Amino acid sequence: MNSKINTAVKPPYLKAEGRLEATHHLTKFSLVENVLIFPTGLTLEQAKDNAKELEKEQSLSHAEAMKCICWGNGIHSVQSFNEALPQLVKSTFGIEHTEFGLYSNDNSYTGFWWVKAGKAKYTRVAIPGIENTEKNLTGMLVERLLPVREDSPKQVKFLHAVKDCLIYLGRGYTLSPHRKNLSQVQDIYEIDIDIRKLIFDSKGSADKLLSYALASCYNTRDTTELMMSQSLADKSESLEITKIDLANKYEREELARGFRSPQFGDMCMQLDDAQKDILKRLLENYQGW
Repeated sequence: MNSKINTAVKPPYLKAEGRLEATHHLTKFSLVENVLIFPTGLTLEQAKDNAKELEKEQSLSHAEAMKCICWGNGIHSVQSFNEALPQLVKSTFGIEHTEFGLYSNDNSYTGFWWVKAGKAKYTRVAIPGIENTEKNLTGMLVERLLPVREDSPKQVKFLHAVKDCLIYLGRGYTLSPHRKNLSQVQDIYEIDIDIRKLIFDSKGSADKLLSYALASCYNTRDTTELMMSQSLADKSESLEITKIDLANKYEREELARGFRSPQFGDMCMQLDDAQKDILKRLLENYQGW
């Protein structure tokens, strides 16, 4: 993949800087592809591996497989992978592919430039022992642009929180395809939760609290129904009753005392800092599952 983001340019916003003597170049895709990520958080490297599997399973060409990967990872309405590259750059760095690159004087590279919040920034490079090649300067530019990934989409942060929670709990989930391990999962929909196993195989209060929180994220309705059903069964067994008059206030109150689901106060008091951090990230980044 040797496509260029493009050739030498002189963007209009550079005129005010008085630097029109320098030639401004946009960056080559081939020099940044190792850090590109899809809107879902899938890396380009993993996308290529997934495409190879798709080629085998569906008898697709590589081009068709890559197009399917793009469509399934937040880059739609593209007919080829090359069409997706500008959007990959935007999802990785938070700026357009036309808003960063290198500049040169007298046929040699002398630094790099990028635009953020409508303002151009420039860096002239003069570091002992560092050769001002196109590759080296692009690498230095990427280091300055990548911090935007710390502000990655919420679905990516949510996936990391879910994975951390599952690593802590160590049970109650399966992966699809099964040959993957949890560290290789790049999409939240590759994780299936067994709510009953997740909740009722809990050991200790903190374990149960996190299990309940994660199960609720996965499927709130099924989690609620399961918890209520289990509470009813427990109450029926302890009181040795099989019928209840819901019109009777006393019987309703007696039944209600049997319901027990993890409470907010429990979470505040019984989780340690690491467990609270997982719960906090689940809450902050949850947008449905």
